[in-house]
Amino acid sequence: MRPLLLALPSKGRLHEQMNKFFDQSGLKLGRSGGKRTYSGFIEGINEIEILYLSASEISNELLKGNIHMGITGIDLIEESKTSASKEVVLLSKLGFGKANVVIAVPNSWIDVENIKDLSEVASEFRSYNNRRMRVATKFTNITRNFFSKNGISNYRLVDSAGATEGSPAAGTSEIIVDITETGQTIEANSLKILKDGIMLESQSCIFSTVGDIWNEVDLKSAEKFLRIISARSEALNKAELFFDFTENYEELEINLYRKFKAIFVKGSPSLGEGVSLIVPLPELTSCSLYLTNLGYGPIRTTQPNFIYNKDSISWNILKQSLKQV
Repeated sequence: MRPLLLALPSKGRLHEQMNKFFDQSGLKLGRSGGKRTYSGFIEGINEIEILYLSASEISNELLKGNIHMGITGIDLIEESKTSASKEVVLLSKLGFGKANVVIAVPNSWIDVENIKDLSEVASEFRSYNNRRMRVATKFTNITRNFFSKNGISNYRLVDSAGATEGSPAAGTSEIIVDITETGQTIEANSLKILKDGIMLESQSCIFSTVGDIWNEVDLKSAEKFLRIISARSEALNKAELFFDFTENYEELEINLYRKFKAIFVKGSPSLGEGVSLIVPLPELTSCSLYLTNLGYGPIRTTQPNFIYNKDSISWNILKQSLKQV
């Protein structure tokens, strides 16, 4: 049997965030031959061989079909895709490395607030200046695809050799497409993100390539790893509410889901039993107040470390993708 090749970020913030996620998942990583080596292993899952690469290298190796799985950003996968790329599937979002690829224009463009405005300005700009509007970016593929879908054609991409946010002030572009976590650097450079200018919401995820590389690989190791990752990912930003089901309100279950995306752990409850409810963490207070206003309580809350479902979403995605090969 061949080992399963799993590529992980080798340095920087993503490496630190990935290590924290693995620690919280109970997965202990080791290096083969010392801290400075670029290969490793997961204790207790011997069939997985770890390769430490940069996030961009991981996306490229996945799209070439050279590794089985890897942790990298959605933005890097989408930007690196070509017509010759192997199929790559997203198995699980990990909740860290979040950032958005956005369109930003100068604050002085007071009449440009959304994509429709930008499309109109792009046409007018060419008429008035006898050249196309320049867009500074490192995300050429994402920009072309997004602009094409939104009917924007009068533009020219220019490479941002340095800090993309400084391009309009330097006179090398009119607008920018860049990736940002908070938008503060964009604002500091007298730019504004369009109201509908989020082109791509990115975060670190586990991806898998699809192809012959999976031949002769022990899928039990992949299943064990992905079930653990899925359980940890499922628990992120979730809370569990405990209370006694003392009132049987009609359509309570469907209303809890519609209002708060809350789900009873054991399905529809019976009158008089103690129940638990899984709810997104941002909805915890609102959901609790809704229940107490209906007469339920006391309500006790906790935040789970893992949520193991009967069916692991990421494992099921991998199985289905390999069946199609």
